[in-house]
Amino acid sequence: MIGTRIQRARKAASLSLRALGDIVGVSQTTISKYESEESTPDSTMLLKLAKALKVKTEFFFRSSEFVLENKEYRKRTISNIELQSIESKILNLVEKRFEFETLYPPMNTIKFEVPDELPKHIQYLYNIDDFANKLRELWNLGNDPISDLSDLLESKGIKVFIIDEDADNNFDGLAALVNDYHIIVISKNWPGDRQRFTLAHELGHLMLDGKLANTVDEEKASDRFAGAFLLPSAPLKKKLGNKRKNLEIAELSLIKEEFGVSMQTVFIRASHAKIIDYSYSSKLWKLFKKEGWNIKEPGTQYPSEKVHHFKQMVLRAVSEEHIEESKAAELLDMTVNRFHKFRMTGK
Repeated sequence: MIGTRIQRARKAASLSLRALGDIVGVSQTTISKYESEESTPDSTMLLKLAKALKVKTEFFFRSSEFVLENKEYRKRTISNIELQSIESKILNLVEKRFEFETLYPPMNTIKFEVPDELPKHIQYLYNIDDFANKLRELWNLGNDPISDLSDLLESKGIKVFIIDEDADNNFDGLAALVNDYHIIVISKNWPGDRQRFTLAHELGHLMLDGKLANTVDEEKASDRFAGAFLLPSAPLKKKLGNKRKNLEIAELSLIKEEFGVSMQTVFIRASHAKIIDYSYSSKLWKLFKKEGWNIKEPGTQYPSEKVHHFKQMVLRAVSEEHIEESKAAELLDMTVNRFHKFRMTGK
């Protein structure tokens, strides 16, 4: 058990066997033996390993194990080493979340279900707009902006996690199953509009599973769903009008601020809604690429998505005396003093 835990923490820290060995003062062979459980580190070495891997010693003795099943990454090039690090970080978060749910009975543990009332078959890509509108209707969202997307998904039984992953690692997001529960993971280091699109994209995969005609590409379908779900055609036409020859960059920026989608998503949605024609949409795309706005859009960046649900439930559990401050601090990866300050000030 300890060996598996050491290996997971090492991968989460993106350290090789040799690198970890150098830090704690032993050979890579010794670290390998710890991980394969041919040898067991003593208490002094466990303290060194915990410090090097930035975990508490208790981490090495947890017995529960979880597996990420049916993993779906956003389509970006990520190395195997980066994937191992990302998945180890995710498993650490998942483990704490599920442990807490066993300690605190009122914790919301509903399972995600695709509404039966949604269409069963989608023949063409453009049919997805009506599909997304139907979901909004079933979830009583109307055509208003979705202010807190992660909280909405949590309320529907999808557990949302955010990891502190370097943007250079090309990690956008991941969807998976853990113990029959759906999870979606996003990166902390992307702008909020991109995080929201990733959440909606992964929701699209779940909603569209088994419904697409063979001629419809699943990734394109999930992108179309994400745009239509976050920015329906009806409010977009109210903002821009039914037909336009040109759009102002400032108009795109204002809609981005209101609906929490990128400016690029706004003009793509305008094309889908036939407000602008395809040639003008292509012209805008070329402009964005030329100016570098396809990487960083002009103006103020949309605020990052806040994943508060788990933290709020831990605070509630402490307040209701279901768990002690020390346990809450461990679950939130804080020192007891840091958690006490957070509890008192919210900072």
